[in-house]
Amino acid sequence: RNYWLDGLEGVPPIAYAPEQFVKNELGRLDYTGGYYTRGIDVSGHKGEIDWNAVAADNIDFAIIRAGNRLYGKDGSGAVLEDSWFDKNMQGAIAAGLDVGAYFFSNAITVEEAIEEADFVIERLRGLNINGPVAYDWEMHDSSYRVYGTSPEMATACAIAFCKRIQEAGYTPMIYAGTYVSYVKYDQGAIAPYLCWYPEYKSDSSEKLCPTLYYQPDYWQFSSKCSIAGIGGNVDANIQFIR
Repeated sequence: RNYWLDGLEGVPPIAYAPEQFVKNELGRLDYTGGYYTRGIDVSGHKGEIDWNAVAADNIDFAIIRAGNRLYGKDGSGAVLEDSWFDKNMQGAIAAGLDVGAYFFSNAITVEEAIEEADFVIERLRGLNINGPVAYDWEMHDSSYRVYGTSPEMATACAIAFCKRIQEAGYTPMIYAGTYVSYVKYDQGAIAPYLCWYPEYKSDSSEKLCPTLYYQPDYWQFSSKCSIAGIGGNVDANIQFIR
C-alpha cells in the first residue's frame, strides 16, 4: 500500500540508512550511526522471567505491559491488569534495567483513553521507573472495537492518554504501526511525544532499517528474538539516543 505524505514543520523525516544497521552474531541488529540502547517489551504471556539473565544478555531496557482493554467488537471493552506486571516490574528494576510500561489500548473515546492512563498511573504508584509509558493503540481488522474510529478521535485519544501520563510525572510515548501512523494519527499533533515504531526485519528483508517517513525514537525491529531468561520469542527494540 502506498501513502502520499506532506512534510510537516517541526516533524523531522527519518534520517536512518540501511548501511547503519548490521546483524550481530546473536541475530540482533546493531546501529552504527550513533548512540543507542537495546531492549525488549514483554507481557504476562511470557510467564516467569529471569530478569538477571535478561540483563546479562546485553539488554539495557524493558517495556512491560501494565494491562489492556478487551478489543473484541462485541465484547465488554473491559480494562484488565496484566497479572505479571508487578513481578516483571520489580524483577526488571532489581536487575538494573531501565524500565518503562505500556498499555494495549482499544479506546474509542477520550474518556476511555483517560481511564486507561489513570489505570496505568495507579499501577505505577510506588515503582521507581525511568523509562517511557507507552500508549499502544492497534487496529488490525474489523473485529477490533476501534474499527471505524475517525483519525480525529484516534489522535485525540492518544493525546489525552499522553497528557495524563505527563501530568503524573512520566514520559509519554505512542506506539503505532504504519497504517495507524499514516492514516489514523495527525503526526503534527502527536509530535511532542516519543514515537515507538514496529517494523519487523528478517533475513530476507531488503533494508535493515525502519522505513517510517517520520523519525522514531524507539524501533521494535523483531518479534522473534531469543533472549536469555525468557522462554520463546521476544519483541526486540532499539532506542535511538539523540
